Amino acid sequence: MIQSKMIEKEEELQCSLKHKLPVLMIACDRKLKRNQRLLCSECMENLESKAQLMSFKKVLQNIEENQKQKKENVENVIMGSIKLIEELQKDLFLLKSNVVQSLDQIIGNVDEWIRHIILIGQQNVTYSFYNELDNLINQERLAEFGQKQLIDQINQIQQSWNQKIEKKLNLFKQFSEGQKCKNILQQLIDVNETEENQGKIKVTQENYEISIQNFQEMIQVENKQKQLEQQLMMYKQVQFNLIDDSNQQIGICFAIVFNKDGSIMISCDSNEIKIWNFQQGTFKLSNSYNKHSQAVSCLVYSKKTNNFISGCYNNQIICWQQINQNEWKCSQPFEQHDIVHCLLLNKQEDQLISGGDDRKIIVWKVDFINNDLTFLYSLDQHTNSVKSLSFNQSETVLASCGYSHFIIWEKGLQGKWEFKYKQDVSLYGNKIHFMNDYQFLWVNGYKDDILNSNKTISLIKNNQCEDDYYFPIIHNKDRNVILVRHKHHIYLIRQLNDGTFNILASLDSKTTKTFGTITNNAQYLLFWDRKFQKYSSYEIQYK
Repeated sequence: MIQSKMIEKEEELQCSLKHKLPVLMIACDRKLKRNQRLLCSECMENLESKAQLMSFKKVLQNIEENQKQKKENVENVIMGSIKLIEELQKDLFLLKSNVVQSLDQIIGNVDEWIRHIILIGQQNVTYSFYNELDNLINQERLAEFGQKQLIDQINQIQQSWNQKIEKKLNLFKQFSEGQKCKNILQQLIDVNETEENQGKIKVTQENYEISIQNFQEMIQVENKQKQLEQQLMMYKQVQFNLIDDSNQQIGICFAIVFNKDGSIMISCDSNEIKIWNFQQGTFKLSNSYNKHSQAVSCLVYSKKTNNFISGCYNNQIICWQQINQNEWKCSQPFEQHDIVHCLLLNKQEDQLISGGDDRKIIVWKVDFINNDLTFLYSLDQHTNSVKSLSFNQSETVLASCGYSHFIIWEKGLQGKWEFKYKQDVSLYGNKIHFMNDYQFLWVNGYKDDILNSNKTISLIKNNQCEDDYYFPIIHNKDRNVILVRHKHHIYLIRQLNDGTFNILASLDSKTTKTFGTITNNAQYLLFWDRKFQKYSSYEIQYK
C-alpha cells in the first residue's frame, strides 16, 4: 500500500570531516551535532569523546524496524478510509451503469411513444375499399372526420407517456438538458390542448362527389388493387428447403445458437459443447469441450463479441470466450441454481437473467472481457420451475414463465427488477415472448394455440402429446417472422398490420423432442431431433 522512505541516501551519509570513508560507528552524544556523530575509521582514531559508540549497521537496522512498525500503524489508520473510498468508487461505477441504463430506458420509451402515435394515426386512415364503394354507389353522406376523438386518443397516450418519462427525468433535473426535455414534455401537453380547441375538420358530400364516368375508373382501380394484393400474398409465402441432414448424433441436443453473422454454430451433445463452422446451411465440426458434468440445457450467444454462455442440468453456468479461430476458453462454473432451464442476455450485454428448476430467477453482472459472471440478486416469486424469460422491446419489463403461471417484473428507478404482478393460467405453458413493449405471446402446452392479448393463433391439431419447453420463441423483426416449435410442428408466423397473425409455413418433425433455432438473419433453420437422432438444416425461402 505505502512504502517507508528515507529522505537521505545511505551513500550520502558521511562524517563531519568528509574523509570520504564509509561510516562505521555512531557516537551517542547529545552534545554533538548530527553529522559529528557519524564516525569513519579515521575519525575513530582521533576520537576524544567518551560517548557510547554503536555500530552504524545496527543503528540502521533499529531505525528500519521502528519505521516498519510505524508503517504498519499508519496503514491500519488509513485502510479504513481507503476501503470506504474504494467502495464509493465501486458504487460510482454502478451509478454510472444505472444512469446509462435509465437513459437507455427513456430513449426506448420515447421510441415506443412515437410508434404508438403513428399506430393511432394509421388506424385513423385505414379504410375498406368496399365500404367506401358502397357509400359512393348509395350516395350516402360521408362521415365527418372525428378530429376531437383522435385528439382525445393522442392526449390519453401523451399523458400516460408524459407521466412515465417525466418521473424518470427527475433523476436528471440538475442538468440543463434534462430541464429542456421536461420543457418539451410540457409543450406536448400545451400543443394538444390547443389543437383540441380548434374544432372539427369537415369533409362533406360536396367535396367528394364523383360522376358515373369516374365510377368505371374506380372499378379499374379495384381490379389493379386486387392484382397487387395477390402479388403481395405470393411474396409473403415461405418455404423450407432441406440443405443438410447428414450429421448424426445420439446424445441429446437441447439448444443451438449462432453468432451474429451466422458463421459459428454452438450446439450440445448431452454434457458436451460442440463448435461448428456454418456456411450457407452446411456445417462442419470445429471443436468440442466436455466441461459440464450433466446435459447442457440452454445457450445464449453475444451479439457483440465472440462469447457465449451455457447452462446445464447440474446447476452450472459457464462463460465461453473465443481465443482463436478454433479454440475457446471457459470460465469457472457458476453455481446458484438447481437445473438451469433458460438464459436471457440484455442488449447492453452487461446483465444475464437465468431461470431454474429451483423456482428462482437470478440476475448476474456480465463481464465478457474477463469471461466472468457476478451474482447480483435473485427473484423468488415463482411457485414452479422457471422455463422461459423475455424482455419487452425497451427492456423495462421482464416476463418469466413458470408452468401454471407467468410473472411480470418491472425495472425500478435503481435498475433493479421488481415484482409487478402474477397471472395464473388454467392450462400450463412453458414459453413466453414479448413482441414489443406491451404485447407478448404465451404458448399453451396442451391446447394447440398461442395466445396474444385477446387474439389466438390456431395451430395444427394434435391431442396425442404435450409441448416440450426447450426450443425458444424467436422473433426476427427485420423479416417480421416468429419461429415457434409446438408439439411436432415448427411454425413460421407473421403478424399483420391489423394485429392478427398468419402462419406462413410449418414443418412436421414427427416428435416433440425437436430443439433448434434460426440464424440471426432468419435465412436458415437448424434443429436436432430425438426420433432420427440427427441435425437438419433448412434454407428459408421467402417468395
